[in-house]
Parts: sequence; structure tokens; C-alpha cells
Amino acid sequence: MQEQPESRTGPAVIGATRRRAPRRLVSVSTRPERVVAIIFAVVLAAAVSTYDVAGIRNLHLDPVTGVDYLPVVKYVEARREPGQQVLVALPPPAYLAFGSRDNLVFLSSPLARKRAQRYTRIGADGNYVDYWTGVDSIVDTAGLCRLISSDPKLLIIVDESRLEADWAFKGTMAAVIDGMTYIRYEADGGAMVRGVSPLPSRSSRAEQICAEALTGNIDENATDDETGDSNQSTSNDINAEPTTSP
Repeated sequence: MQEQPESRTGPAVIGATRRRAPRRLVSVSTRPERVVAIIFAVVLAAAVSTYDVAGIRNLHLDPVTGVDYLPVVKYVEARREPGQQVLVALPPPAYLAFGSRDNLVFLSSPLARKRAQRYTRIGADGNYVDYWTGVDSIVDTAGLCRLISSDPKLLIIVDESRLEADWAFKGTMAAVIDGMTYIRYEADGGAMVRGVSPLPSRSSRAEQICAEALTGNIDENATDDETGDSNQSTSNDINAEPTTSP
């Protein structure tokens, strides 16, 4: 009888298999720093997403930040005479509504204030101009007085918040505007269109300020000036005239 060959799974092979060291799975320990970093990243992403969603929602509910000039510039655009000058506290909305820079003037603030320093620049002719549109800019009370006195058809587009702000017109500029012009149209939010008052309707205080400004005897940066008697008209009709003093 022939001997059968020894099976490959015999004692020798089994012994060799037993001599192999078993493999061990090396566990990667999770560091606390990594956990904290991941949590922080998740929280930060959630906060940014929440902020963006809230911002989009607010823009949808209230798309205009600050005073809305669109109603007043559209009002002027529909009634403005050819060549009529417009002095405006925010030139871009007026420029877009009018489709031109012609006869547009920027009312910045007294030059000593940051508003004029930030939003004006010196043009090629050496005069101050609006930083964005390049139109001529009024940077002192004397210039404002000259413009009002020289152009009875001048229209002024301003807003109540800037008239009362110490970084804008509060002080001599606001006093001149209140005392030498009247409201022709006012929109919700405080933006308004003002026209030049006839001489009998102008306040004596505004006239005095202009006289001092034209001689250089004035503190442009003062904000505690009295506005005096403005004799304003509150009618929304652009053709309304202020009450003439006797």
C-alpha cells in the first residue's frame, strides 16, 4: 500500500503559522486640541451663516440704509428746468437720476470736518470736487452764501439728519440753509428739496453769518450756532413760496 503524501495543513505548517506574530490594529488617539478646533470651526461657520441670513433678510425688508434720496432726486428730475443748478448733499443718487453731472454741485461740509476731507479731492483746476462724481464742491460757509445769493433758482437737496449732525452741516451751514431757503418738498425719512427764499423772507441771523463768512471772520467748525428764524414752508408743492415778511 502506497503512503499518502502529508497534507499541507500538517503539524509543520501549523507550527509555522503559530510562530507568526499576530497583527495589531494601531488605534489613533484623538487629541483634545483637534476636537476643540473642530467644534470652534463648526460654531464659527454657524455664526457666519446666521449673520448672512439675517443681513439678507434685513436688506429685503429695508433695502435702504440711511436717508433715502431717491424720492427727492426723482421729484427734482421731473420738475427741473434746463440749466437749473442743484446743490446736493449726496451727489451719486442725483447723478443717476439726472443722467448728467451738468449743473450739479456737492455740499460736503466745512473743510475742517472729516466729511469734506473724505469725500472731496482737489481737481485739475485746483478747486475741491466731489470724490466720486467730480462735480464742484462747497467746502465752506462763504461758498454756500455766494451760491445762494447768486442763483435765486438754486435747488438744494439735503436731509434733516445731516443738518443736525456735527460731522456735516450743524452750525453755520445749517443756519444759512435754514435761514435763507425754504422747504419745497419733503419725503419720508427727512430728505427734502429746498428753494432760495426771497430777500424779505431771509433771517437776519443767516444774513449776518454770511457777512461774517465772506470776510473770513467765522469759525467754520463751530456747532453751537443758533439757527434763527427760518420762515420755512412745509408745503409739498414745489411751486409754494414762503410767507413774505412785511
